[in-house]
Amino acid sequence: MKFAGTIRFKAHSTLALPELPDIFGVLFFSPDGTIRDHSFIMLYDRPYMRQDPGYQSESPQASVVTRLLVITIGVYVLQQVMNVFFPGPRGSENPFFWKWLALNGAGFTDLKVWTVLSYGFLHSTVNLFHIAGNMLGLFFIGRILEPMLGGQRFLLLYLSSIVIGGMAYLAFHLNGLQYVVGASAGVFGILTLFCLLHPERPITLLLFFILPLTMKPKWVLRIGLGLSLAGLLFYELPGAAGSYMAHSAHLGGMLTGFLYYRCFYMRAGMPFQRGDAAQTSVELPQWFTDRKRRAAAKRVSYTVNRSQSRDEMQREVDRILDKINASGFGSLNEREKQTLDHAKDILR
Repeated sequence: MKFAGTIRFKAHSTLALPELPDIFGVLFFSPDGTIRDHSFIMLYDRPYMRQDPGYQSESPQASVVTRLLVITIGVYVLQQVMNVFFPGPRGSENPFFWKWLALNGAGFTDLKVWTVLSYGFLHSTVNLFHIAGNMLGLFFIGRILEPMLGGQRFLLLYLSSIVIGGMAYLAFHLNGLQYVVGASAGVFGILTLFCLLHPERPITLLLFFILPLTMKPKWVLRIGLGLSLAGLLFYELPGAAGSYMAHSAHLGGMLTGFLYYRCFYMRAGMPFQRGDAAQTSVELPQWFTDRKRRAAAKRVSYTVNRSQSRDEMQREVDRILDKINASGFGSLNEREKQTLDHAKDILR
């Protein structure tokens, strides 16, 4: 059930209500149009939703995607400034960032363990397409995924992809001296999750930043996986001349996106599960499921757990709504979603 309307106050002012899903509670109006019972307007009881004259709303915060873009581009500008004003020997790049923040096997074995994350915020200062491609991918994919996952979960996915991508690179180059930088592992992680969530949704890519190419995400994922595997086997591992791309890090990022999809979105056969432990499922014969479905259609039953007191339920709903405001609806587990669904029947 959804509702929309106008709240009338004794001062004859009006406040327009948007259309809301029924999980946020019910308004009860008396015949004259005034509110008869407002104690369970769950969403609009939140302090951040009140429109009292003395209430000052907080300024909107920048999204996680915006913050990541600002930080990464800011680090790139700082790299360029250091190269101009504090160049290395014979005009080479300033070695500070490469020595302390870039990832390589020798540095990691020297206990520079933070480089497994920090390398994702550095980029080549001689190839503008390196940072441009990564930041465009972060922007276009991130602005779709962040509202779905919530800011905290999106940040966790992005940073985890960078870390696991770095570990994948070290698995093949632990004794190597070559440095690796770039946010590609993080971008491949969020790209993989997007392709798994929307495999049939057509997207348009700019091939070489010029040629528009429209294709389905499932093919983008398959082509990207194939190219990364081929690059690892035929270029990166043999040490082919002119191979400057860390395909192993890309594969680590893709693995992270796939694991995130399995852990949080698939309902059957997944290795991990939010909330309750995963349960073993058995697929029943088609004739049996059809019979059960027909029988269920004849008898519709609905039970509501009223074991909790109204105050306990109200406190739990308050906690869930605050969680939605902080991390997005995608951060809720199944039990919290069921609690919101039941609350509209109990809190009346």
